[in-house]
Amino acid sequence: MQHNQQQPDQQQQHPIEYIFVGRRTFYLLSLNDILRLRKTCRWARGLFGAPQLRQRLSHEVSTPAGLRRTADGQQLLTFDDQQMGEGDLLAALCVTGAGGWSEMSEAVELAGQCGHCQLPVSLTAGDLHQYPNKTAYLAGPRVLAQLKMVGPHIHFGNGVTFQLFDHGNKLRAIKDDIDLAIDIDPPLPANDFFQQHRQQHDPAVRSSITYASPTGWRSLTVPWDYSSVSFFVKNIVLNHFKRSHETNGTHREIDRHVDNSRLDTLMTQSLHTPVEGCTTTASFRFAGHTWCLSVEVKTTESAMCGVGGAFRDRFPQTTRLARAVLGAVISAILCGR
Repeated sequence: MQHNQQQPDQQQQHPIEYIFVGRRTFYLLSLNDILRLRKTCRWARGLFGAPQLRQRLSHEVSTPAGLRRTADGQQLLTFDDQQMGEGDLLAALCVTGAGGWSEMSEAVELAGQCGHCQLPVSLTAGDLHQYPNKTAYLAGPRVLAQLKMVGPHIHFGNGVTFQLFDHGNKLRAIKDDIDLAIDIDPPLPANDFFQQHRQQHDPAVRSSITYASPTGWRSLTVPWDYSSVSFFVKNIVLNHFKRSHETNGTHREIDRHVDNSRLDTLMTQSLHTPVEGCTTTASFRFAGHTWCLSVEVKTTESAMCGVGGAFRDRFPQTTRLARAVLGAVISAILCGR
């Protein structure tokens, strides 16, 4: 049997390079492994240059465990990696690997659906450089750090974005205006519902920011409490959308114990439990009766003509969506019998 000798000009792939690059669907080295090898093994640095880091980053953002995709396969977040050097690529790998992106990805997806950003949002080296190192990035709540990077890509028109402005221990959102300050992780009683379901990486927010047309961004007299940073983002996006677009709606004050306490169950279950029939959820605290809830439906569906005055007849598609969440009894009270 003749033995085939390797051609002199053909370079043999290094075993470590094979582990890192060759097996694209199964990477054995973690980011910490890569950083450790780059720091301690001078000969190994060439195996983890920009091309290899770029390939690893592409793998990370395209997997289900990485940055979340929508149901139709649309990528939500990516990186402008072709314009990044090795340091930037390592930083990008750091932010993809340091905890999940599920909460912020939902907020980005909603912003895209409302026309406030173009998907996928492409993070740049400038976005990453808001933090000098990994330690600084991990020092605060993870979702807040993600918002600082993603926020400038969520546009509200007239050059206004969801940018955060640092003022020592204080933050302002959207505009650098003292009236648009936000309080991250405000003090709440131990038995408070938001406190009981608090997540360290996505804490509550207290804010008086609202949007009204045509006056624009302003401060409410009494602030609202949002159960998390990501819910704060989604509420602001929805509030701006419904007040800057033509919508129709209906609302009723409904006893929370109607239909076997269906509303009470929705309001008292974990804030992080998905609601059947909803693609995303958001929650905030408002004053009102303890036994009665204000239930509102807003829609951009075009009203049907010549079908009567009931909401369910004029907006049949919206009524079906409301019924999937609220059930037949409550949706009939809200949308008409």
